[in-house]
Amino acid sequence: MRVTVFGADNEVGGKVVEELIWRGYEAMVFVSDPSTVPSTWGHRVQVVGGQLTDSVAVAAALERTEAVVNTLDPRLDGPGAHLVEGTAHIVAAMQHHGVRRYVGLGSPAVGLCPKEQPTPVVKIHRVLLRALRPRVHGQMRQMMATVTGAELDWTIVRFLHHTPGRGRGLKYVGYFGHDAIGSSAAAGDIAAFAVTQLLDARHITDAPAVSN
Repeated sequence: MRVTVFGADNEVGGKVVEELIWRGYEAMVFVSDPSTVPSTWGHRVQVVGGQLTDSVAVAAALERTEAVVNTLDPRLDGPGAHLVEGTAHIVAAMQHHGVRRYVGLGSPAVGLCPKEQPTPVVKIHRVLLRALRPRVHGQMRQMMATVTGAELDWTIVRFLHHTPGRGRGLKYVGYFGHDAIGSSAAAGDIAAFAVTQLLDARHITDAPAVSN
């Protein structure tokens, strides 16, 4: 399967690419600065340089692609990036090329899955995000609305915080208020779960929360 990754230059995105390589996928990464791509990826990864604001460049990165993993996240990439516009271009390009499978990132502090009940932890994170990082909150809401409002086979992998590296695997996958979801997950474990969703239909049009 050929998979295009957006956000490969943030920590979770880089781990996604490594996971794709390990699992034998054909990976293409779209980055603004190709010099940031690790040399260890070598010939196993095709690199496309471009800006998220360039709809033509984004569309070109989706030619002959079968799925998209979008790890663009204002918590990881910074609030100044053009993530909302970029996500809109990605969705439009997927629809143009007939690519249906989309796996992205999100936060329980922005939007709750209908299966959930807000817990005190989620309520606190939501209040803090709105008060201290309103632009990040707004960007995440718009990005999630763009994806979930499109006719795609989407899955949003949600977590409150991420920690560096890889843990011992995700211990919890589910929904706040119903399952024992914690407040953090290792970047490598988030990435591994995101990649497994490419061929797992259980969470299509769903937004499971994950934690270690």
